[in-house]
Amino acid sequence: MSNVGFIGYGNMGQAMAVGLHHALPDWNIGVFDIDARKASGASSECGATVFTSYPSLREYADILVLAVKPQYLAATAQAAGGAFKEAQIISLLAGTGIDRISEAFETSQVVRFMPNLAAGIGKAVTAVAYGPSAQPAFREEALTAAQACGTAVVLDEALFGAFTGLSGSGIAYVFQILHAFALGGAKRGIPYQTSLEIALGTVQGAAGLLSASGEHPVSALSRVISPGGTTIEGIAKLEETGLTAAIIQAVEAAALRADELEGKNTTTRKTNA
Repeated sequence: MSNVGFIGYGNMGQAMAVGLHHALPDWNIGVFDIDARKASGASSECGATVFTSYPSLREYADILVLAVKPQYLAATAQAAGGAFKEAQIISLLAGTGIDRISEAFETSQVVRFMPNLAAGIGKAVTAVAYGPSAQPAFREEALTAAQACGTAVVLDEALFGAFTGLSGSGIAYVFQILHAFALGGAKRGIPYQTSLEIALGTVQGAAGLLSASGEHPVSALSRVISPGGTTIEGIAKLEETGLTAAIIQAVEAAALRADELEGKNTTTRKTNA
């Protein structure tokens, strides 16, 4: 059993807190947010105890989850006034390296997560990077927390930008694709909401099939496409309009932006055709 204290209860903090509450009911959750309106719903949403100061949250928590906006890191550390020195901290801050968290809060015990909003329903894919001095017991508990929110992938921190482009931001691409599916159905006469339900079921079925079978997507494609049939017409149009290239470019653009936010030098690579 662990007491987990959330510093910040915005969209991502809320999603992770709710995910932990459902998956690990023996873990206790505490919340502090400078916006009392955000914190007030935590008790009903995830059974949390709401705290009104950083020192009281620190006294309560075995592990702290830093879930403020990245631009508020310095202000949060200043307001905490050393309350989190040598605390075990899981950081959800995009574009903010482990070394910056360690320096801001004077602790060597830092683990970095990159989840997405699906954490609230236990379906997130969360990247996990361990600070070099993070103790084994803390690493184990942090990994348990990530797995409670869905799937955990341990990565070198240098790959977090790529992961952000693929998954952290990628969930938004799926929303956009589902909307496009529903628009296509609506154009052919199926009401938008019904089209969206059909699209959701189709995407869930396709993902479930690949996940269960381990089959390569191209192999699965070959079993759906019939010579001269409807599917090849649709696939040809997708390739004509550049879907594959657009998605690759979207992942890369988001990844490059994530690296920029982290202060890395990035260059766009060009290759010959």
